[in-house]
Formats: sequence, structure tokens, C-alpha cells
Amino acid sequence: MSEFSGTQKSGIQSLYTFTPFKQLFGRRKYAIILVPITYLNSTPGNLNWNNGIVDSYTPFFYSRENFKVILPSTINATLFNENNKTSIKYEDMNLKNRNKISKTDVISIFPKLMNFNYDSLIHGYYCKYGFVLLNDKRQCPLMNKCEAFEGKNACKYYYGPVSYERLYTVVPHIVRFAEEEGEIGKKGKIISLITVKINNVERIIGKIEFSDTIKLHAFADASIFYSKYADLMYKDFLWVSYKEGIGFRLRKLNGIIIKFSIYTLRDYIKYLLDNNSKLRAWLCVKKKIYFGSKKRLYVNLNNSNAGFNAMKRFEKEFDDLRKGNQQKNDCDIEDLAEFGSFILLHTLAHMIISKIIIPITPSSSVLNDITYFITHPILRNLMGNNKLANLSAVYIIESVYGGLGYIRAIANMIGKRDTNLLNLITDILTLDFPNHEKRFNSSLNNMKNTIYNFNSKIDKSILDILYDVYNEWSSQYQYTHPLHLAVRNYVGKVKRKEINKDSNTRQTFKDVVSSLPLCWDGCNSCVGMDKGCMFGPYDQPFLVSRELVSEFLSTYKDWMGEAKFIITKGLYNIFIDLIRLAQKNIKIVSPWIGKDIIDDLTNIKAYRDLDITIVTLDDDKNKDAIQLAENNQIKVIKLKADSQGIVHTKMLIIDDSITMHGSANFTINGLQKNVESEVVSIDENTVKKFLDQFSEIIDKSNST
Repeated sequence: MSEFSGTQKSGIQSLYTFTPFKQLFGRRKYAIILVPITYLNSTPGNLNWNNGIVDSYTPFFYSRENFKVILPSTINATLFNENNKTSIKYEDMNLKNRNKISKTDVISIFPKLMNFNYDSLIHGYYCKYGFVLLNDKRQCPLMNKCEAFEGKNACKYYYGPVSYERLYTVVPHIVRFAEEEGEIGKKGKIISLITVKINNVERIIGKIEFSDTIKLHAFADASIFYSKYADLMYKDFLWVSYKEGIGFRLRKLNGIIIKFSIYTLRDYIKYLLDNNSKLRAWLCVKKKIYFGSKKRLYVNLNNSNAGFNAMKRFEKEFDDLRKGNQQKNDCDIEDLAEFGSFILLHTLAHMIISKIIIPITPSSSVLNDITYFITHPILRNLMGNNKLANLSAVYIIESVYGGLGYIRAIANMIGKRDTNLLNLITDILTLDFPNHEKRFNSSLNNMKNTIYNFNSKIDKSILDILYDVYNEWSSQYQYTHPLHLAVRNYVGKVKRKEINKDSNTRQTFKDVVSSLPLCWDGCNSCVGMDKGCMFGPYDQPFLVSRELVSEFLSTYKDWMGEAKFIITKGLYNIFIDLIRLAQKNIKIVSPWIGKDIIDDLTNIKAYRDLDITIVTLDDDKNKDAIQLAENNQIKVIKLKADSQGIVHTKMLIIDDSITMHGSANFTINGLQKNVESEVVSIDENTVKKFLDQFSEIIDKSNST
């Protein structure tokens, strides 16, 4: 092993630069970082890939047993050149037990053998099924164990020689976790509230904050090998998981945080589902295939099999359709709202980075320094430790200490309702998305002619299946169409012999498939899933929705850059929306207070440790409500009427940063039955005036 001394990188960029199994430089001299893998034994066993450890920790949000993350002081690359005999071999630990490689393994994304030496890097061999990722021998080393072996002395699916740099593009799978440090409620500055209309009544579903106190954990836990020249069958990538994560912990980072109340967000998603049949159909089919028959919806950040299993369910779905087995095509509305809220957060994160930040910022390398993170109840291995149990959030973070200024600039543009930003979002909604869908629909409408143009070049039965799959799908699943990759994998498996009879047929099949409609309600072309996605390549298509994010983005003119909102309808709902957003404290002043309001506050306090203070009159009409509040550890300051009159102010202050004030008392009659109006504000001067008034009222009560 020899130390690699290259350019120093930091943050997320460093994880891409120093990715294990990625070629750092090559041609006549190769440098590659080789690390231990979980299910492959290495020879030699001692891979001294690092010198010293700067930091080491066990990530609580990552559930693999005995897994830890290390930040090396120095990363060593293995050097290969024509003058040394260095060779490192990785082999599936079960192969030594003489286990057969079954034909059912052909769709596995996990290689069974990798052999790195100078010869394999210069002119290597590989298996089209991915069993052998790289080898230096002309003859397949697994031929005596592999049931997929075809040929006499050489397998027709074992190819080479090809240089390593032409075979694969290697990128890391990056796991991350972000949170704000410091006192909850005093960490970020609110730059916007997010309002939507549900049944023509205004609701507040979230808030946008800028923070410079974000802590980020990020590490690579696997390398993903995308086939370049390798032309892998039935798969687009191979996956190897490291025994230890390689990463870092950074503090005091800049970020934009979009925080949603999960309950109000679900209400919004349910409203959209009731009013958009196309969206409901898309979310239902994505959920059905991604989660299968699971009763509970959850996603593990370290589960590389989830998307892969979804692809296998897709194949079964095609089989059922071709056999005439009709399936129920509906989903439980509550499950769908939960799934939809998660998809919205994930799609929004990618949209902000790829469609807003990158076009606005002048640096072409900004993607290397920007990452995202989302929290949501579906991420079960996060929420158990999350202090904000019912808040779902999107973090957009600069992974450089002190920041580069890009995120701060975007935050200012949001707060000031910048014209350039508004125009950019308008173009996404009126140009980018419609043009993308127009191109897709054109491709879908011309699909029959496109497919059968290949009639003279490939067996017609192959073309018939391709065409029939789309038709059978549309007859079963209205408004949707099948995933392009799943169609390719399915037909490639069903017509395996016909497609693989010779290289010309295989190439023609690839050409036909590449002409098929690509979109599946969100893909890299329209949503912009960058290389830093939290999820694996096969997971990504199921966890984004252009239709859903379009609905949400279309609301931006109603709230972006607005500091005050006048509310005349649905005051009680607005009250509930605001207390759901509270993270630190709730302050209320109201001459009259209702038991129902105390119940709502108690429910919020039950799952989040909030400091709640109510100022109200010491009157028999308030007696029951006051008693209920005090029984539930809610502080009540009781005021007596005097000769100078009573306190007539009605106000709600959330986290010393959002106010709601107006004519309504905090009772059911005041917020739900009477004709009242309220103003919700995040204006700093307005909030300060009400905080000052609240303090004056408290001071006066203490002096009497």
C-alpha cells in the first residue's frame, strides 16, 4: 500500500473525490482506494487503506449492527503499475463452501468476485450478469459454479479485455443526517410561512428558515458501479457495501430548512388527492409497487434492497397483467397521504438544488458543496431519535464550514420575493414541466410506430411484448404508464434466449428500449435527481413525483416573501396549524379561554416539551379551563379586572417569531363560530412589539 497525496477536499465533495473503488488516476499507473466489504472476503485480508483516525462515531440513525464511521487522517490508495505485482481479490464468502450460483441470481446487484491488479485494470474481464465485476483471466473463474454459464470452455456472457476506466462510473452512496444545534426555537430565522388553500380555506402548512447552526453527519457506506462499456444485463448498476463508513461531522453550517407540520401537510395532500385523479393514480401505483404488501410504511436509509425488490414486484405485476389477473387499483387515503407527504419533501429537495440553486449561482461546482437531508415519520430509523417528532423537514445545506454565501443569498431572495427567483419558478411550472410532458406524450402516442420500425431487425415476438406491456398497463392503471427500466428488465428476462442469441440482437434490443417513453411521473430530466440522492438508484423513481411538486410549487405566489397574512375564515384551523409548528414555546393572551383550546395545547405538549404560558382573566367563566391547564403543567397567569379596565388584547406568539393577533378570543366560539379576523405575522418589528406587550402584561401582573 502506498499513500496517495492528492488535492485536499472537504465536505460532501471529499466523499465523491475519494470514493473507494473509483479510479483516482490511471492509464499506465493506477491509484484506487480499496476498502473491506461486508459480504466479500479480501485477499490479502489486511487492507491498510488509512493512516490514523481523526474522528470515529456510531451513527444512531443507521441500523446496521456494529457499524461505525471513521474520518481518516490520511487515505491511502493502492498503486498498480507494470512494475509491481500488487493484487487484491474480493470473493463472496459463500463461494468457498462450493455453493452454486443459481440462475435466479442473475438479477442480483451484488457482485461475487472482484480482482484488482495491473493486468485487470489494463485489460480486464467482466460478467454481463455482474457476478464478476473485474478479473484478469480470459476464462471465467466461476464457470464451474455458475448455472447461468453458457458455452463449452468459455461463457458467452464473460467479456473482455476492456480497461477499467471504460467499464464503470463509480460513485458513493452517501448517508447523511442534519439537525440544528443550540436552543430549540432560537436557531433559525423565519424567512417565510407556507400557506395553501384547502377547500378554499387558507391553511399554514409550514415555514422556511435560514440557519447558520446546522450540524451535519455524512458518510459513504457503499460504492455504486454504473455500467459504462460493461453493458450489464437486467441491471444498471452493481453495489458493494463497506464494513466501515467513511465520513465526517461538521458544525455551524449554513442551510435553508423547510419545516412542515406533518398533520397539516397530510391534510393538504389528502385535499390534492381528492381533487386530482392523476396524482392519486400515480401515488397509488408508486406506493403499491415500492412497499408491496407491507402494513406499515417505512424506509431504511441503509437498505440497498428496497428499490431492487420493487423492481422484482414490477416484473410480477407485468406477469399478472399478461395473465389477465386484474388487481385492485386503489389505496387507503391515509396511507397515501403519508406516502405523498414524504414524496413531496424528497422531490422538493432535489428541485431546489437542481432547478433553483444551480441555475442562480455562478459556480459550476456548487453541486459539490450542496447537500440535502429530509426528516419524516417514514424514515423510521431517524424519527425515534428526532426531537421534532411531528415536524417533517427539508434541509438544504452548504457542507463547508462558514458557508459559501449561496444558501444565504437564496434565503434573502425568498424573504424579499426576488423577481429573478419568482420568474425561475414560473418558468419551471409553465415551460420546463409542460415541455417535458409534451415530449413524453408525443413519444407515448408514437410508441407503436417507433417499436415496430425495428420489425425487420429483431424477432417480432420481442416487439409484441414491449408494446403489449404498455397497453395492458394503461388498461389497468388509468393516468399512468409503466417504468421504462422495469419494462426493459422484464422483457429482457422473458425473452432472454431470443435477445441474447447474438451481439447484433442484443444491441437492437437496447436500441428499441432506448426509444420507449422514459417518464414515470418524475425522472432526472424533470426533477433533477443529482448524484447526492439519499436513496439508491432503483429507489429514486418511486420516491419523486413531478405531478405532486407541481401542485405545491404553484402556491408560491400566495406566500413567498409575504410577512403578514390576513385571515377571515378558518381561524381555528390556523390556530391549530401554528401551534403544530411550535418548537420551543407558546404564549397566549386572551380575556377568555376555552377548555377545547386547552385540550389542543395539551395534545401538542404531550409529544413535544413546550413552555406554554396563558394570560387570561381570573373569572368564573374561565375557571374550568384554567384548572384543566394547570393540571397539565400549562402555566396560567390570572389577571383581575380593576378600575382601569381589563386586558382586552388577544394574541398568540409561537417561538417568539410568529404572531397571530386580532379580534377573536381563544375559545371555540371566538375562533370557530363568531365573525372575527386575525393577522398572522413574521415581521420582526411586529413580533417584537407583541413580545414587549406580553412582557409588560406579565410585569404588571407581578406588581399587583
